[in-house]
Amino acid sequence: MEQQLVETQPESPATVEEFEPVPVRSGKSPRPGHLRRTGRFLARVFGPGELRTGGFLLPAILAGLVSAIAMIVRLFVPGPVGMGDQGEGHALICSLGVSNVRPWDYGEFTSFIYPSWVPHEFVGEACGSAGSGEPVYSSQLAFLWLGKLITPLLGWGAGMDMRAVGIVCCLVFGALIAALVAALPGRANFRILIAALVTVVMADGVFADFFISPYPEAAAFLGILALMVALLHYWNGGGNSWLAVAFVVAAGAFTLAAKPEMVSWLPLLALGLLWLPAGPSRRSGRRLPQKTWWRKRVLPLTAVVAVAAMSVAVFALQPKRTTDVNLYNAVFAELLPHSPVPEDDLKWLGLDPGFLAASGTTVASPKSAALNPKFNEFQEQIGPAKLAAFYATHPERLIGMGERGISAMLTPELGYVGSFMEGQGHEPFAKDRRFPVVLGFFTAMKAAPVALVALQLLTLMLGLAVAFRKGAAVGRLAVVVVLGGWLQFWVVMVMSGQPEIYRQLVVSGFLGALCVPLLVALISILASNKAVPKDLAAAAR
Repeated sequence: MEQQLVETQPESPATVEEFEPVPVRSGKSPRPGHLRRTGRFLARVFGPGELRTGGFLLPAILAGLVSAIAMIVRLFVPGPVGMGDQGEGHALICSLGVSNVRPWDYGEFTSFIYPSWVPHEFVGEACGSAGSGEPVYSSQLAFLWLGKLITPLLGWGAGMDMRAVGIVCCLVFGALIAALVAALPGRANFRILIAALVTVVMADGVFADFFISPYPEAAAFLGILALMVALLHYWNGGGNSWLAVAFVVAAGAFTLAAKPEMVSWLPLLALGLLWLPAGPSRRSGRRLPQKTWWRKRVLPLTAVVAVAAMSVAVFALQPKRTTDVNLYNAVFAELLPHSPVPEDDLKWLGLDPGFLAASGTTVASPKSAALNPKFNEFQEQIGPAKLAAFYATHPERLIGMGERGISAMLTPELGYVGSFMEGQGHEPFAKDRRFPVVLGFFTAMKAAPVALVALQLLTLMLGLAVAFRKGAAVGRLAVVVVLGGWLQFWVVMVMSGQPEIYRQLVVSGFLGALCVPLLVALISILASNKAVPKDLAAAAR
């Protein structure tokens, strides 16, 4: 049977158009909307692009100069602002041979700032920790010494003026911003954006006012920023590894020495040093010789041991009186007043039931436990390890403690000390609110405090994603900052208690506020189509 070939004619264009399926309308305009165009513009102008490090020396220097000048203007125009002293400044500053010029009445000298300190020679226990005369040590003394050095040059007479210390802190901050721009990855606009956001956080009065004060918080803030820069430089893996590790050790030691509560950063330093930097796996097309596990980590392990030894030495020099007061507050101002069974808690701690009468007191209260004839039992029984063991066996207590702590951290303004000099036309105890960005952000969060924890968790998760998917050191930095904020929070809550909780948690609040610029950086990196070179990403994994 013959097969007939049927010749088919191509369909006319009309036929094709008649049976062509009509596309379903998506509801999207063929032209991008305003929000999408804005997002594309921001990504084009401020996006990180290719995540390479190095270069951009001139933009880094300019960013540092602008940041330093902006902070100086922020603190001195139209008049100087600072943080009023409750009397604790004398214990630290008297070692420089100066005495504060201020009223004797407590209510008067706390309502304003009195920045002038004149030369004075102290004898015996007149200088040092209140109640014991023990010397007080802090890395803040470095800024105070520099401030004393330049005070006569600025026309503020002999001695030391806290305004000179504020200028020193602003200049150091500018140098750190310049170093941050140099250490960040990506394009210049991206780096400057992140540095500008960090400057905005630092410029808020709840943090910046500490620059003109005798408190060690300024050393803690600037030490943390220096440590962030040092870790970025170390993780970038460029240059001499010995110098990079030495930079981390120096910044870490300065940060830990700022105040006793900064001991929380010791495990974070170990994590940062042992999280080895990403480095190229090939050179000139040939694979580099692989080092053993020990050879890779001998330098960072040695650095961790060195920092730990320095920390032990620094804390051994801290006044015993300060430790005793903190332990007293942790038990009688925090643990017992919020306990459903205070009698059982005293029994667990090995203390006499008669100490229950001192619940809710401080060491200076009329009903203080220090007046109890058996107070020596408290001093023998209670220590940091005993408190840690108590909360480890009573974890349910940490829930209420955490809620109180977050509420205090979201109330960072110290309303019980003034911010202005006397005679500037401000009421006593008036607070500086000329740039309340972080204050407003935290105040809004008080309606739902869990939002702060959510912000930190999001920063942590995105940080891990950037660290392992993109191989960028910014992701590692976000992880360290979030964990550092949490450890700092719990060290303060467990070891210090309620008195001075607002000031003690200011550093935790600073770390929480830094999550915002870090979050912007992480989202920008994850949204970018560019990534680090493959050899660096592989080394990071």
